[in-house]
Amino acid sequence: MSELDFTKHFSADHKVPEPDQSAEARRRIDELGLIGEASLKSTGFYAHVRPAQSRGIAHRPAEIYSLIVEDDETTGIIIETALRKFGCATRRARNRAEIGAGLAAKPLPDLILLDVLLPDVNGFDLLNRIRQHSMVKHIPVLMLTSLSDRRDIAKGLGLGADGYLTKPVLPSKLVDAIQAVIAA
Repeated sequence: MSELDFTKHFSADHKVPEPDQSAEARRRIDELGLIGEASLKSTGFYAHVRPAQSRGIAHRPAEIYSLIVEDDETTGIIIETALRKFGCATRRARNRAEIGAGLAAKPLPDLILLDVLLPDVNGFDLLNRIRQHSMVKHIPVLMLTSLSDRRDIAKGLGLGADGYLTKPVLPSKLVDAIQAVIAA
């Protein structure tokens, strides 16, 4: 298997362990969940930038290549249109097979917008797999989902999401969240 062959890594049969977190780490994630919940209510998005990692991604919109993981056709078109108006290049994945192909295609994305409720894979499981794969773990991930409960926010952040947005999202808020993450 080549390093960019995600067939095995993203297979439902390939077991990826949940991150081991201490009680202190869980407490911090719970606090972020509370902060994220308040931010979602006031601004429509929450961006949490992981400062310990130097990502080396592009900073100008025209240099950003985004992988949009969204199974709903209408929502996917709206997101793609908003990002293209912002100047981003995009590709979209709707299911497990397309996600693996989208990550294996060149160039690697600079950003992943990730839904949770997908037809054949859970977005939280997918995020965990992304964070444990050597070739893609550095890519910023923004969760873009209808799940807005504090526990869902905490789970996404605990698994390494860089931001959390709830649907429906205004295109301007989506762009604001992307800028918050890529400006780091």
